[in-house]
Amino acid sequence: MGRIFIAFLIDRDVPIHTKEIYITSKGLSHLARDSKKKRGAGLSDEDILKIPEILKKPSYVYFDKGKERFNLIYCDRTIKKCIKIAVDTKAYTNKKEKITAIKTSGYIKIEDMNDIIFELIK
Repeated sequence: MGRIFIAFLIDRDVPIHTKEIYITSKGLSHLARDSKKKRGAGLSDEDILKIPEILKKPSYVYFDKGKERFNLIYCDRTIKKCIKIAVDTKAYTNKKEKITAIKTSGYIKIEDMNDIIFELIK
């Protein structure tokens, strides 16, 4: 997670478990489930492999003011669709270790991110 995002969260008193962003096996299976793919929101295998690069160089990053979890929404604009990655700054592993983790991901229209509960960071 970049310094600008960490500073942004600290300014808003949002706890951050780790500066690194992880994905658990549960998170991976959640973003790759068939129900998401059937409705057109599930990422292709190729786009799942792009997640580390998107986290390093996102097109947009939003702060979700309406949720207690999933605080950061990383977006990457592809030619056809926008990839949204929801990051929980207060996640836990199965062993109750504190981490910052990807909770879900999928395709979304960028105009759907312009809701009043989102604040554009980058």
